[in-house]
Amino acid sequence: MTLEHYVLPEMAHATLVERVIALFDQAIKARRLSPGHRVPSIRKLAGELAISPFTVTDAYQRLVARGLLESRRGSGYFVAGGRPVSTPADPPPVRELAIDAYWLSRNVYESGDMLLPVGGGWLPSAWFEAVPLARALRALARDGMPTTRYGQPQGWLPLREHIADRLGDAEITASPRDIVLTHGASQAIDLAAAVLARPGDTVLVDDPGYCNLISCLQLRGLNVIGAPWTPQGPDLAELARLAALHRPRAFFTNPWLQNPTGCSYTPATAFGVLRLAGEFDFTVVEDNVSADFVSGRQTPLAAQGGLGRVMYIGSFSKTLSPALRVGFVATDRARADELAHVKMITGLTSSEYGERMVLSLLEDGSARRQIERLRARLAEAQPRARARLEAAGYECFGSESGGMFIWARRPGHDPVARAEHAGRAGVLLAPGRLFRPGQTGSEWLRFNAAYCLDARLDGVL
Repeated sequence: MTLEHYVLPEMAHATLVERVIALFDQAIKARRLSPGHRVPSIRKLAGELAISPFTVTDAYQRLVARGLLESRRGSGYFVAGGRPVSTPADPPPVRELAIDAYWLSRNVYESGDMLLPVGGGWLPSAWFEAVPLARALRALARDGMPTTRYGQPQGWLPLREHIADRLGDAEITASPRDIVLTHGASQAIDLAAAVLARPGDTVLVDDPGYCNLISCLQLRGLNVIGAPWTPQGPDLAELARLAALHRPRAFFTNPWLQNPTGCSYTPATAFGVLRLAGEFDFTVVEDNVSADFVSGRQTPLAAQGGLGRVMYIGSFSKTLSPALRVGFVATDRARADELAHVKMITGLTSSEYGERMVLSLLEDGSARRQIERLRARLAEAQPRARARLEAAGYECFGSESGGMFIWARRPGHDPVARAEHAGRAGVLLAPGRLFRPGQTGSEWLRFNAAYCLDARLDGVL
């Protein structure tokens, strides 16, 4: 059996490559394409679908990697024959899963296009420009990057030099030796936890706060205590009480466009947190992965308190591409050496490929242009998303921001039951309990403004 016409399926937020893959994936698994059937040449399919040959090439190569197509030298591409074509089992209904941080990450990362990630933590693929990434990859190949060596323990030096300059623009004094590149901000958080505390030590976190951070700290055997958040940042009186009671080793906080509330510190809050850090001698770990989305000028905690008191974490994954897992930590020289040591023990070096791509995008202006586009789209999406939630009876936490997140609740409704109901409709919501130490109860849910205008939300809110 063959297909007479090839038509790309409609898929919200999917790239052209993903839609080409879905076209063949669906046809092969539905037996509309038989094993051994020769599929159109790259040029022919590109002409029929009016897309770039590079897009078709990328899709065909991924289909070969999945075992759905096979490439025959000199003959073209064929539907894989003589192999059983397995159809993945449908994901279990959300109602059968424990609603916890693992449930959230598993559903988001494994379900692909099957779920609308309204509770997810990144922007839609369609919001990112593919051309600059492809150009950076071609430049790497053209320049003959070494492929048979490990990278440097602290990460590729030219990128660290560039980051040091960027931090200087934000009034953070750092040299390349004070910076360690990581596999995204998640590894940066884990390395910071390993250096700052030992199993049984107490650390403070935002409450609510980043769910993966909480899970990471608990996995390392730390006693994780939540400091309550207000629309202006942590409640300083409660933070002081907790610091006096528990004498924490560190306070992990997300001061700018916070995950999950979307709120930011006020200057008074920033001053108060740093004063308490000095009084009770704990390190502030400033997770600033959304720095590029902040409108206007911000003064990071690390600029006010210095890298001896504040450990600063940044990332390029949210703004350049989620697939580029490149983050960094800036701290004082002694701790930077410790971080590099732990990094080598637990995962050797980070990817020089990714680090070179990031620097290429930063230097040719692609990063700046993309950040401006993303910031503009979020500035448009935020008020529209909040208006939609409020029209559905939700109360939004704090005032409008320029970031991804909205923290909202609907009085009288159970957010876990709401997430279960939404999951059956193909929508992923994130109940507030996922963002609290100990998974304690919460009336709130995290919403990603970028997905809140999708029609699939009708009847779910």
